[in-house]
Amino acid sequence: MTALRRLNPLYALAAVLFIATVGFSVLTADDTDQTGLERTASVYDEGPAGTAVLRRWLDGLGVPTAVLQGDVYRPRAASPSAVLILGATEALAPGDVAELRGFVTGGGTLVVATEAGVAEALLLDAFDVRLTGVAVLGDHDAAGPRAALTGARRLTIDRGREVDPGGKGLVIARTTDAPLAVSIREGAGWVHVVGSLAPFLSGQIGDGDNGRFVLALLDEAIGHGGPVAFDEYHHGAHPPADVLAVVQRTWPGRALVAAGLLVFLFVVLTGRRLGPPLPIEHRPARSSLDHVRAFAGLVRRSGHEEIARERIRRELRQGIARELGLDPAAPAERLLGAFEAAHPGRAREARDLDAQLARPLRDAELLRSVRRIDQLLAPLSPRRRERSAAYGLARTGEAGSSLDPGVHPDRRAE
Repeated sequence: MTALRRLNPLYALAAVLFIATVGFSVLTADDTDQTGLERTASVYDEGPAGTAVLRRWLDGLGVPTAVLQGDVYRPRAASPSAVLILGATEALAPGDVAELRGFVTGGGTLVVATEAGVAEALLLDAFDVRLTGVAVLGDHDAAGPRAALTGARRLTIDRGREVDPGGKGLVIARTTDAPLAVSIREGAGWVHVVGSLAPFLSGQIGDGDNGRFVLALLDEAIGHGGPVAFDEYHHGAHPPADVLAVVQRTWPGRALVAAGLLVFLFVVLTGRRLGPPLPIEHRPARSSLDHVRAFAGLVRRSGHEEIARERIRRELRQGIARELGLDPAAPAERLLGAFEAAHPGRAREARDLDAQLARPLRDAELLRSVRRIDQLLAPLSPRRRERSAAYGLARTGEAGSSLDPGVHPDRRAE
């Protein structure tokens, strides 16, 4: 019980699909002849169950032949005198039946050979013909003026169906109990319905008078001189002219288009990206110089270069206050006066720089100002800095005043 509960549902579904496929194959398997070969009745089949020999025989007699296939079934396209529908494996659609009725009414000859009557059901109903019982194996009598003209007397088959001629059919071959082949006059043309594929197959066309019987059916069409067309369209040989025909005219193609649209909408609406993932680009960390340059660029683009000038001017005054040991927040005139008292030569440079930074400068001039400030405020030894500060205070007489409120009382006493 545990094993059954743990059975993967996909395995069960696969088993069901496999059984269904095998069953469908058995139910839809085509008929085979006595040798076990599939009875294709196709001109492309070179075996005994095909009709390649019939086509070559007609070509040898000088009768032109053609093949009906393509993306659309139109018997009138090649203007044949006769159309042979032998063992169709795909059902004839109402449009196909209408095309064939127009072809026959216009004077063409239509030969329909079948042993099942399923794919040709609509066509047989259109001419009021039906398949009834099963024909027995052996030789059967051929009758009618056409058969007499070609000398066909004996029709040999290995399997077949008896035919109900309806109200308009003329019997041209029969078993001991019922008709085996009938002819119907439709407009200016003829329809011949044969209840067996045997007379047309490569392996049995030489039995009895089968070949003569086929010529009897095509006698009038051969007299018109037009080609005899073999219907391969209803054998599945209808490849599309191009890829667009598959999409436009077949349901599988339309289904593929619909599936593609749904996938596209799913990708668009869910934001999924296409293709392999892109690797993350590892960029090196920015240096301090990069940040400085970035900030300088922002300042330059903003048009507020006074920000940089005020910053440099403030650093100049802080450097002077730090060298003299004074309060950096003291008025500029007091700081410059104290600096002039301690260093008269450097004080003139400091006053010039302070005045220069008060007005707009170009980038080159601003950079030269920074370099001049660095040279002006070159570091001094601690002893020289202390003496410079004391000398500046003594010259200005501002010791102990509000110029340096943060100086220790002992320091002021000195």
